[in-house]
Amino acid sequence: MLIVSRMAISLRNTVIGVLIVACILLATLQTTDIGNRSSNRRNVNPEPSTSSSAASTSFSQCTQPVHKLIFIKTHKTGSSTIATTLARYADEKGLKLATPIWTHIFHETNSFSHNMVLSFGDMGHFDILTSHARYNRKEMDMVISNPKYITIIRNPVKQLESAYSYYSMAKHIGIQTDGDHELQAFLKQPRYYFDNYDYFMKVQSWNGQIFDLGLEHADHLNQTLVRRKIQQIDAEFDLVMINEYFDESLVLLRKQFYWDWEDIVYISKGVRKTTLRHKITPELAAKIQQWNSADVQLYDHFNRTFWGKVAQYGPNFNKDVLYFKELREEITSRCLDMNSHSNPAYDKRVENHKLKPNAPNYCKNMISGTMQYVNWMKFMYVFHRVLLPLTLVCLGCVFMLFLYRRFRRGNGDQYRLLDLDTTDLGSDKTVVPIYSKQNN
Repeated sequence: MLIVSRMAISLRNTVIGVLIVACILLATLQTTDIGNRSSNRRNVNPEPSTSSSAASTSFSQCTQPVHKLIFIKTHKTGSSTIATTLARYADEKGLKLATPIWTHIFHETNSFSHNMVLSFGDMGHFDILTSHARYNRKEMDMVISNPKYITIIRNPVKQLESAYSYYSMAKHIGIQTDGDHELQAFLKQPRYYFDNYDYFMKVQSWNGQIFDLGLEHADHLNQTLVRRKIQQIDAEFDLVMINEYFDESLVLLRKQFYWDWEDIVYISKGVRKTTLRHKITPELAAKIQQWNSADVQLYDHFNRTFWGKVAQYGPNFNKDVLYFKELREEITSRCLDMNSHSNPAYDKRVENHKLKPNAPNYCKNMISGTMQYVNWMKFMYVFHRVLLPLTLVCLGCVFMLFLYRRFRRGNGDQYRLLDLDTTDLGSDKTVVPIYSKQNN
């Protein structure tokens, strides 16, 4: 009875220990998560008017906040700021972000496949996708059930200039000239360079935006396929934002998706240094428009539909845009020291401002980039789905081993194996060990 009592006490203590460890792990995660979300939502002003959030019969507004969303992140269009804002929204709302398996992007050139998503039995149950991925509706619908689709595009002249300089295409091609003439040299014979050189981010040097939206380069000169792709995007996307009207686009998104002002406030990400910008003359702009004619058609179409949505928004649109700009400026002034710049080691091509020493806690999440959010939420997903269950299983194994060792030791204290004299047993006899209680 004494041994049984000791085993019971050890069992109780082990179970309590396992539960304490599990609770500490879960509590730590929840505290961190809640702290991040609450700090992001602190000290943000309320919306300016109730009428702007009221449903309009002519504007396609949701009746509850949208939590299922796929953002097609086009290149050099201001998409990093949008992607970071959406990732922060997922983190604040406790939503499940679909992330790439290895890096922070799915793929630059290949069409998206659901096999690119890091998943442990959650396919179809993710909430938001924001990382770089080429549009593929069928495969993306396998990742998120009934999502809203949005993207952002930019004036093709500015977009190509940005991509060409940001990705140092002239250097990779081998064009030897000064900065202001690098793009001019490329545009003298762009098809020659595109067909005969294999340079970094080559896909973004010819109609990069419509390429990101799913149209292969082999089809860019086929006007029928270009128009068909634009019509497909128009039918399948809930909102196509315009870089040149960035704040206006987010105001539209907020009302259409029934979000709050704090959900869309942002601090710009990935803004290029002025030293990495090329001067664009009217002649150069005309060459870009001719070379990127498919992107020009894409931009012209959605620039028209964008203002159609603005017209349907209601009479408070300009008032709401003004309020949002003031709110964003206030957040920026609270968070950033505009007189101090930093250049992180991972990317020296963009302007990066430092936080003020006394900046509110939510500012840290405001300046976090897409890569940081993706890596953090990927870690949290792996922890919850793999590391935490594995830790509990290991603790359970340790506990079972402990019980086994105590059981064996308990038997050793009570029983002993008797030595038998088997010299007179025949070869066909089986030796059966006999256990006998020890005399205590």
